Amino acid sequence: MRLASFVADGGERWGFVLDEPGTGTAWVLEPGRAEAFLAAYASIPSSGLIATRPRFLGEPWPGTLTEFLALGDEGMAVLSRLVTYVRRFVASADAALFPRSGHPVAEVELLAPIPRPRLYWGLVTNAASFVRNNPKTPIVNLFPLGHHRPQGAAIGAGAPVTFRNGHHQPLMSFNVELGVVIGAPGRYIPIERAMDHVAGYTVVNDVAGTYYYGIVPGNAGRGYSLPDGYSDWLYQVTASWAGKKADSLAPMGPYLVTKDEVGNPYDLLMYTRQSGWTRDRAHTGAMLLGIERVIAWYSSFASLYPGDVIHFATMGVDGLPVPAAEAAGPDTRLDVEIEDIGTLVNPVAVADSPGDAAERSAVPLESHPSYAVREVATSPGAVLESPQQWSAGSARHFYTSFGNYAGAEQAENLPRLEVPRFLNGPASSLGVSGSPVEIPPRAGDLVVSIELAVVVRALAADVADGNELVLGYTPMVSLSDRSFADAVVEPARAGERGICAMYGRWADGFNVVRAAPAPLPDHDWQDREMTLHVGETVVRGSTSAYIAGPQRLLATISAMITLFPGDVITLGATEVRVVLSKDHYEAGVVVRGEIEGLGEVHAELVPHHSASGA
Repeated sequence: MRLASFVADGGERWGFVLDEPGTGTAWVLEPGRAEAFLAAYASIPSSGLIATRPRFLGEPWPGTLTEFLALGDEGMAVLSRLVTYVRRFVASADAALFPRSGHPVAEVELLAPIPRPRLYWGLVTNAASFVRNNPKTPIVNLFPLGHHRPQGAAIGAGAPVTFRNGHHQPLMSFNVELGVVIGAPGRYIPIERAMDHVAGYTVVNDVAGTYYYGIVPGNAGRGYSLPDGYSDWLYQVTASWAGKKADSLAPMGPYLVTKDEVGNPYDLLMYTRQSGWTRDRAHTGAMLLGIERVIAWYSSFASLYPGDVIHFATMGVDGLPVPAAEAAGPDTRLDVEIEDIGTLVNPVAVADSPGDAAERSAVPLESHPSYAVREVATSPGAVLESPQQWSAGSARHFYTSFGNYAGAEQAENLPRLEVPRFLNGPASSLGVSGSPVEIPPRAGDLVVSIELAVVVRALAADVADGNELVLGYTPMVSLSDRSFADAVVEPARAGERGICAMYGRWADGFNVVRAAPAPLPDHDWQDREMTLHVGETVVRGSTSAYIAGPQRLLATISAMITLFPGDVITLGATEVRVVLSKDHYEAGVVVRGEIEGLGEVHAELVPHHSASGA
């Protein structure tokens, strides 16, 4: 089955795609409307065919494709019966079902099949071409390297890939990637059951620009290169991956093709084209890490949910360059195709508006290429009026700054930079004070830190005054699992070593915050005592150790990435941290963190084998 999310009559819909037998026109049909048409047809006395109509859902169909995926195998089986029946019915009885149940695909706005992906995790360096002829890579560590994209990056077929604020200068890049959409939720999924959690496949275009390279002092116009002072891995991926996290730079679609339609996901040709010209041909069989292994690995520390999307990196050329002159052309489009899954086509739009954030205007949020952005922009939820409206479970995005304190160069070999390092992780890694935190079985020693975090008040891009965007502040106790570093076999690549600091914080509930953020008079967040209790151990420090404060982080991130109301941004770990051994936390321990004027957060660490319901 081909499943689509789309906009019609001013609202989000979803349905299955069939070709009308007489003309071959593709229609997207809504299951509830198709079922209603068939039920009405059953009342016609002379209709013998409909008398054999099988039983379908028997209740209202879910309103979104993600909600449908949550029905699991049973829902998929019912939909398959409906699609099969509709196909036979229109061929032999009444093709009026098409206009009565749906819309021609050409007449609707196709969204990304999953318009608001909770997890949009893209692997990198996952093909043999990255290591095959590289004499500096004698060992390949077989665990996934990848980045998580915000919801504003996801757009559907036909929506413009939009570059603003010089983001594409002097070039941009793109390539086709296989997207795997999760159906059944799970955690601690064995590799032999991993495919049971896959709903189907889609096409992802992995687009990148150069904005976070160009804002490094003296580096404008140098493309994908950085000066020596910015050579640490965490800033390299800030520049590279933040250029992929930018709004509209991760098209997805046009459809979700259910896995029963694809015989072997490792035997598909892939094409990357620019305005119809073939730029690269590749094959899914080039994957180093396959679908089963990646699902099992991710779920070894974090939960997967229906509608999560994992894309598996380029199998061919990494980042096909499109020179700026061509990217700015009015007819430039990016075409990516995967055999048996579909062709995804997006035009390119360049919306340069020079100047600083106070002078330039962002792409209007109400007409944004990303449906996730404009849906919020046109709703009452675009602004949170009080901290009580927020909960950790409602946060869509979680951003972390790294090496953002005065002692980072001595403690972590991360020099002080003019541009802050930041990455984002799944919001499911946020936990609420007072709730237990389940420690996965794979975990090793934990690094526990106390940090200052802010909660975003409103949907916003190109923030000029970050204080206006802060709903409130919260202490955060963060856990970082050292088992990722323990898995690195030397001699390793820098990315294999460096990514451990990011993944270590991604487990469910590993970043504990207040139930509601607190205000600070005049946003006076500096020079406040930070205290961390880990069992009987107590360490102290000050928020004055931070280099980049909330205003600067909000401005840096929002220059390319639309922030959503309720998003959480932490200034990151400082030297106020404690290493907690596995033996210690398996015996039971409570961690507490306090920031002067903001109160305390705490959590009991519960090993998985003794967790409730394990």
